[in-house]
Amino acid sequence: MNDYYKILEVPQTASKEEIKKAFKRLAKKYHPDINKGKKDAETRFKEVSEAYEVLGREDARRKYDAARAGRGSFNFEGFSKDGPLGDFFHTSSGGASDMFSEILKNFNFGSSRDGSTGFSGFDSLFGSHSKRESQHAATLKVPLLTAMAGGKVQVSGLPGGSQTLDIPSGSANGSVMHVKTSSGDFKLKLEIEDEHPFKVKGNNIETTIRVNVAQAVLGSKIKLKDPRNQDFILTIPAGSQNGDTLRLRGLGLPGGDLLVKIEIAIPQNLSEEEKIYFSELATKMNWRY
Repeated sequence: MNDYYKILEVPQTASKEEIKKAFKRLAKKYHPDINKGKKDAETRFKEVSEAYEVLGREDARRKYDAARAGRGSFNFEGFSKDGPLGDFFHTSSGGASDMFSEILKNFNFGSSRDGSTGFSGFDSLFGSHSKRESQHAATLKVPLLTAMAGGKVQVSGLPGGSQTLDIPSGSANGSVMHVKTSSGDFKLKLEIEDEHPFKVKGNNIETTIRVNVAQAVLGSKIKLKDPRNQDFILTIPAGSQNGDTLRLRGLGLPGGDLLVKIEIAIPQNLSEEEKIYFSELATKMNWRY
């Protein structure tokens, strides 16, 4: 039985966070993208990944520890759909491994400012089964505006060389693109990235605007840019409260809305004259202060 604690270079008493940090460090060290052609590094990366698959899951770790103590047996049965690496080796998994995705991003797995995207498939690293699975597990990060309006993204690292992909306008978060390469068809799952001032939340898009007290109290109309970079007029209802959210249906990603959160800007550094005005208003409104 493999000594997974030794492989991850942690004591048996290591916390979940310590195991996670150890895996991140070793996965970066032995990552195939920076150890091209080095079989020893590929073997170590596989061992480290296997160790984290077991020690990174509480149920698997309990069984493994029990076997080490002589209570039962333990055999590694491959990468599970529910394990920490499930999103990389099994696209059908409901859970996402944000930590493993973070490691991949450190090696140019994601979009850059110039629109280029790196991709590594690990075709032979884990054998023929994982080769088939990896074709379904790759994530392609796409800027929000490109997803909304359509555009081109340069993808590097695919078998056969780089390709320029046409991203259709109105691409949904999590939708899949089919890419033909010299080694066959690849499926790339689109992950729509935030673009200031917008944040992607599933198929919804969120943003925050600041309005002054008069706009919140009396209502107002504000000219804004939507996620497609098109002008539109937003109506602020009279009596809006700090933290209120306006839902603009159909202005998000396909099937989603644009959610605009209102933040009321409180005046600061008032002059003495302005303070007198506010004091008089407070008196008239019977506000306590």
